[in-house]
Amino acid sequence: MPILSHVERRAMEAVCKQGIPEVFQEAFQKAFQKGFQEGLQEGLQNCRNMVLAVLKKRFNPVPPAVTERINQISDYETLKQLFKQGRSIGSLAEFEQVLESMLTSN
Repeated sequence: MPILSHVERRAMEAVCKQGIPEVFQEAFQKAFQKGFQEGLQEGLQNCRNMVLAVLKKRFNPVPPAVTERINQISDYETLKQLFKQGRSIGSLAEFEQVLESMLTSN
């Protein structure tokens, strides 16, 4: 199923060609911001899930405290570093030390 139907796509093309009427600009901006924030949150959750998946694959089970800490992170770069560490680190205890270090330095 396409993300936008044919009718929706045509309507968006018409709006893009004609511009957005002034009365709708504020509503459009709010809707855009909401969609952007939702997308950002979804992307961060996907990163968290990737970190947890690699830990589960290597060190199953992952302690709930570690899962909770990772689920609280809202910085993409931190999650990216944790993913890299999770793929190569020697033990879950070492990962927990890295996690604690990264969270206390931010």
